[in-house]
Amino acid sequence: MAKLAWRNLTQQPLRFAISAGGVALAVVLILAMSGVFAGSEEHAVLYMRNQPAELWGMQAGVSNLHMSSSILSEETVQQIQQFPGVEQAIGVLYASAGVDVGETEIYSYVIGIDPNAPYGGPWSLVEGNGSPGLNEIAIDRDLAYRYGLTLGDTVSILGYPLTITGLSEGTFGIATNVVFVNKTAMALLMDVSPQSASYVLIEPKTDTNVNSLENALNSTIRDANIMSRANFIGSDQEMIRQMGADILQMMNVIAYIIGLLIIGITVYTATLERAREFGVLKAIGANTRQLVSTVFIQSYLIAGIGFSAGIGLAYLVSILVARLSPEILILIEPRQWLSQLPVLVIVTGVASLLPVQRIRSIDPLIVFKA
Repeated sequence: MAKLAWRNLTQQPLRFAISAGGVALAVVLILAMSGVFAGSEEHAVLYMRNQPAELWGMQAGVSNLHMSSSILSEETVQQIQQFPGVEQAIGVLYASAGVDVGETEIYSYVIGIDPNAPYGGPWSLVEGNGSPGLNEIAIDRDLAYRYGLTLGDTVSILGYPLTITGLSEGTFGIATNVVFVNKTAMALLMDVSPQSASYVLIEPKTDTNVNSLENALNSTIRDANIMSRANFIGSDQEMIRQMGADILQMMNVIAYIIGLLIIGITVYTATLERAREFGVLKAIGANTRQLVSTVFIQSYLIAGIGFSAGIGLAYLVSILVARLSPEILILIEPRQWLSQLPVLVIVTGVASLLPVQRIRSIDPLIVFKA
C-alpha cells in the first residue's frame, strides 16, 4: 500500500511538488508569524538581559519595563543602595518618547543613564562614546544606517536637539528602539531629582542569597517592587505575548485551513484519477481498509515532505530578513515547529477523510468499463 501511495504521487511530480510546496508555505506562514512575535519578545528584553543586575527595583505596583510608568524617589533609591547585602545599585530614568530624525518620528524607549555608572547604558558599543553628556545621545547603529546618520549628527526629543556621540548594537527592533541620554538632562525634562530613578539595577554582594535579599527588600521598602531579572524578563515577555496573541492565533488558523485544503484537494484528486486502479485492487482482493490506508499514506507523505521543506524555508526566510531588515528578528526555535507536529497530524487526518467515502464506494466492475 505504501508503494502504491508513493507511485500515485510521483506519477505526476509537478502536481506532487505543488502540493507539498503549498503545505510548506503554510508551515512557513505559521513559523514566520510566531517567529516575529518571539523575536519581538526577545528584542523587548535585551536591555534587561544584557545588564549585570540580578535584581531590579521599580515603583510599587509596577512589574514591567515596557508600557509602564515608574518613579522611585531619591530617598527610596538611597534606601536600596544602602541596604545590607547590596553591592551596588544603579538608578536609571526611563520614558517613552519620539526621536525626531528630520520629519520622521521614531517611537523609542529613552534610558537616562549616569555617565559615571559602571552599567545601565549600552552593552555593545560599536562606535563613539556610550556615556552621553547633557546634550548628547547614543543610538543604535542600524537605526543610524537606515536614516543616514553618523556621529556628530543631530536628532531631537520633544524639540530638544541632541548630538549623536555613540552608536550601539542590538537596541533597534521592529517594536523596540532603545536610545540612551544623560540622566541629569532627562531628570530636568521629567521635573524629578537627578538622584531619583525609574528603575534601580541591583547587584548583590557575592556572598548574599539573591532570593533572600529580594524578599528582605520587598518587606522593608514598601514604596518599591523588587523583582529578580528572570521574573522581570518573564513579565515583559508575557505582556508582549498577550498583545500579539489574537493576531498570531488568527494567522495560525488561516495557515491550518490552507494546509487542510491543499492536502485534502490533492489527495481527493489523486484518488479520483486512480479510481480504475483502486477498482483493480478491489477486484483482486484488496479490502477497503487497505485502500483507505493508501489514501492516508498519500496524505502523510505530502504533509511530511511539505512540513520538512517548510521548516527549512522558514529558517532561510529568517536569515534573509535579518540581513535585509536588521530591526526585524524572526526567532525560530525547535520547540516552535515541534509544537506544530500534533496539529499537522490532526489536520492531515481530517483532510484524508475527504476521499474515503469515494474509495469505499468504488465498484470493482469499473475495470471492465471503457
